[in-house]
Amino acid sequence: MLTYFPAIYSGELLYSVLGRLRCHTGTVSPKLLLDDLFGDRNVRSGAFLQPNLGRLAANIPTARGLEARQLAIETTLLPYLTAYQPEEIRNWALQSISGEGIDAGGLHVRLGLVASNIQLPSMLRYCMLCRAEMLQEPGELYWRRDHQLPGVLVCRKHGTPIVDSTINLDLAAPNEFIFADEYNCPLDPQLPGWVNQPEAVKLLQKIAEASAAILESPPVARPLATWGHEIKVALRERGMARGNAQVDQLALRDAYLALFHPIIEILPEVRPDDWLEGISRKHRKAFAPLQHILIRLLIESLPLTNFTNPFGNGPWPCRNPLAEHCGQPVITECKLHREGGKTIGVFHCSCGYAFSTAPEAGSRAKILDLGPIFEQRLRELVSGGSSLRGAAHELHVDRNTVLRYVDLLRLETPWKCRPARSRMPLIKREDMRAAWTGGRAAAPDLTRQQLRRSIPAVYAWLFRNDRHWLDLQPPKPSRHTPNKPLLNWQAIDLETAQTLRQEAMQLRTMTPPQQITRLALERVLGQPGWLEKRLQKLPLCVALLAQVTESVEDFQCRRVIWAAEELLKQELPIQVWRLRRLAGLPDQCTAKVEDLLIVTANQV
Repeated sequence: MLTYFPAIYSGELLYSVLGRLRCHTGTVSPKLLLDDLFGDRNVRSGAFLQPNLGRLAANIPTARGLEARQLAIETTLLPYLTAYQPEEIRNWALQSISGEGIDAGGLHVRLGLVASNIQLPSMLRYCMLCRAEMLQEPGELYWRRDHQLPGVLVCRKHGTPIVDSTINLDLAAPNEFIFADEYNCPLDPQLPGWVNQPEAVKLLQKIAEASAAILESPPVARPLATWGHEIKVALRERGMARGNAQVDQLALRDAYLALFHPIIEILPEVRPDDWLEGISRKHRKAFAPLQHILIRLLIESLPLTNFTNPFGNGPWPCRNPLAEHCGQPVITECKLHREGGKTIGVFHCSCGYAFSTAPEAGSRAKILDLGPIFEQRLRELVSGGSSLRGAAHELHVDRNTVLRYVDLLRLETPWKCRPARSRMPLIKREDMRAAWTGGRAAAPDLTRQQLRRSIPAVYAWLFRNDRHWLDLQPPKPSRHTPNKPLLNWQAIDLETAQTLRQEAMQLRTMTPPQQITRLALERVLGQPGWLEKRLQKLPLCVALLAQVTESVEDFQCRRVIWAAEELLKQELPIQVWRLRRLAGLPDQCTAKVEDLLIVTANQV
């Protein structure tokens, strides 16, 4: 057991604690340090996720009261990395890192860190202002957890850039436990170029604050589908709906680019690749915490619209006549879709009962699932000797439904069951294979598509029941070869960006001023809507549009300046009402525009 273990500072990384322990005790050999800490010098080490914490906690002096799970939650990045994982993955990761009988070898793979585009930083990082505070109190430097989170480039406390130290984790040995000092955290590091971009710094600080909040207090574990449903509902409530069920992906992408364009080049992980479309749909995999943070920030920036659910705001009453809560508003999930020109709502209750109905008055509900309560009650009635009519009355269904479920559950009943359905004769696999090969031999010149059309029933059976064999049979599917050569999107992107820059400069010189927007540039190019559908292939154009396009507020300010120059040319007095009328401004503008009107009128 260790005779000494340093105090853990607020927000300190366990890797930093062990590094300071090595420094304080003067241990030179990393192997000896591992032997003292874990009782095994072959233990795997990690800067952000340290396994075998159970052995470490057992060697720490008992008076410290440190347990393995406490170390995992309070000194590693585990709470952040598992914040949006299902509960079973969270528990498994916590048990594996705590050394509770589960091997942590596949931890990074199962958490998606290996295949993710968002990687943990390779350089240990620090904040200059935090560095000065550490030297004053407690008197030594240490690595903070919230400075090492993916996508965090700004200190959430001071709003200043987080800079790289001289420690490269890819080059250093994992069990070296390098502590922070004044040499590897220099006083005059090279600051990034975006430090003087207040709009970018503001966005980065929001990301840092949200990331630190998740690290310190992760959200309650939920199934993957629940996260996707919540995001989808929130987007639809903010005008991102397409019909009654889907999210308008083009509108979502435009809103995302409008919000995060100042930091797309600064933080490449922000780029709206395929993940933006996937996170707004049903979640079949866990998305990175940074991606959840970005979509949440986007949702918070969008105003609520007047979208109303045709069934009203939930919760909605359950219609299960066998449940104790029948008629009570306990259903929290309502999915909408279009069917036959009508809006249909699908409701799932926690008791297992599911039904669908239309919002029109008098619409009959269609039962989708009777739930486990129905099956349990049916078994009780059958075993109690109830009659068919009595069972149907007790279960609030017709007799045919009772007979169908008796047949499905294979229950023995005192009444006569429905006759067994006649079954189709079995189709032999070899006969179908012979029919396909025979058709091929009879017409060897037919293509696969033509042969399929000549014997459609044979092809359909083989496709459903013997797909692997069918794929290996001739004729092979013909590969479509495009008549036109593939487009060089990199060259198109460069040429289009140069054209857009020239057209934007031309638009800025027009009199009276015209607002420079993406749609305006598309109209000048004579290709309305062309850019909107191809922005994901044109990164240079996206960056250029972020630079040259202007918001309504900026355009109104430019109109005010132009109006003042026009009034001077006409030798008319420059007054606020004249500026507003000539610039075509509404009665109420933003504070920035109103201030510019007053300043312009007073200066002349």
